Amino acid sequence: MNSATRAPSPAPTAAAPPPDFSPLQRSVGRFHAWEPLRVEGELPAALRGDLLRAGPGLLERFGRRLSHSFEADGAITGLRLRGDGRAQGAVRVVESPGYRAEEAAGRPLFGSAAPRWRRLLNALRQRDKATGNTSVMRWQGRVFALMEGARPVELDPESLDTLAPTDLGGVLGPTFSAHPHRLDASATSFNFGQLHGPRPALDLYALPDRGDARRIGRVPLRFNTMVHDFAITPRYAVFVVSPLRIRVGRALLAPKDMLSLLAWEPGLGAELLVVPLADVDAARRVPLAPRFVFHLANAFERGDDLVVDFVQYPDIGVLGALSGRGDRDGPAIALPHLRRVVVEPKRGDLRDDAPLWQAACEFPVLPATRVGAPHRSLWLVTGDGVANGLARLDAETRELDVWAPEPGLSPSEALFIPRDGAARDDEGWLLSLIYDSAARASFWGLFDAQEVAAGPIAKAWFDQPLPSTFHGTWIPRT
Repeated sequence: MNSATRAPSPAPTAAAPPPDFSPLQRSVGRFHAWEPLRVEGELPAALRGDLLRAGPGLLERFGRRLSHSFEADGAITGLRLRGDGRAQGAVRVVESPGYRAEEAAGRPLFGSAAPRWRRLLNALRQRDKATGNTSVMRWQGRVFALMEGARPVELDPESLDTLAPTDLGGVLGPTFSAHPHRLDASATSFNFGQLHGPRPALDLYALPDRGDARRIGRVPLRFNTMVHDFAITPRYAVFVVSPLRIRVGRALLAPKDMLSLLAWEPGLGAELLVVPLADVDAARRVPLAPRFVFHLANAFERGDDLVVDFVQYPDIGVLGALSGRGDRDGPAIALPHLRRVVVEPKRGDLRDDAPLWQAACEFPVLPATRVGAPHRSLWLVTGDGVANGLARLDAETRELDVWAPEPGLSPSEALFIPRDGAARDDEGWLLSLIYDSAARASFWGLFDAQEVAAGPIAKAWFDQPLPSTFHGTWIPRT
């Protein structure tokens, strides 16, 4: 493993963050439109486009701290490259109707920062805020900020101004996951929305590159739970359903602490839910040992078998860490690892369930052309603290290429951008938003996707520290 060389610290113009700044637990200090970033190194002329990523932006509202980063109003952090060696950056808050109502009222109206009577009223009326704090989706020239508990919020693709929430022409139910996946073979993006209540279920959606969005069907769930991600193949949608029960009745009491709504019940067991796209009523449920899964890396068909790769935790301790509690309120958080499950979907036979890579890792990314197909390269954040290095894993040979920077650098999920005309579809670049605690600022780090250990080949610096982003998208430009 090679260590990165520390670049000279930039001279931030924004107020310095507190000494205990954490990229997961602090708000954006300054929101702004597109403006020049300071570039170190050389940006490839062939790299032209906009990278848009979403994450928690405001973890306080009107002087009141939110109980969990999942509640935060979203920040859309952007990088704009036009092939001229320069870079622009933007950080915009998602101004949803709920956010604008709070700004007009001058006080919190949603989430744990709101007074109890307001939280009770919101629960009874089933009102929530579409924060757009988890991912960004592009579809048919439009751009949307996503979070799994609400409908998409549309953004202006050029200015990143917030437009309005949308149900995509009356197709969507009340929620739309933050993890759509596009299949090249069908030129269609797929996603799901989750329904809670007396009849918990998943609604499946198809968003073709051309034509209208449509609902594929509904799949019942055994109990109210949290499903964050899924995988897609030409024939199947695949979910890992964990034994995490959401206490819907307790939610009506509007507790301040979001984590109190969640119960880890390993006796329920986990399951691999395999849904045929041609017949959602024929969904197959394959029992698995208890585990908690945020992110699936991919799924693909191999003969009669279905291969599914995902990152798993032994329990839901990570949710406490994301709230800012971490080790302070209990034992150390059990770290995740990459796992591969192989099933025969028609009969539901479990063929294999074993680690693919046992090191701590998260946020798996692969080339868009390999979604739903056999893949070779997977890129992940890795390290004892999970998000303090980047790695490329060759899923065929199990060879590793790891960037292990010196302490103080915290990368977020690295998005892969293919190189035009490359011999392989995993040749290109990685872009990650990285917080540098010594510089007390964040930068976009550009990596050669096949030489991750060499560290960033270029950096584009913001003048402030920024919260970690979760997920996003690359919009190529000519």
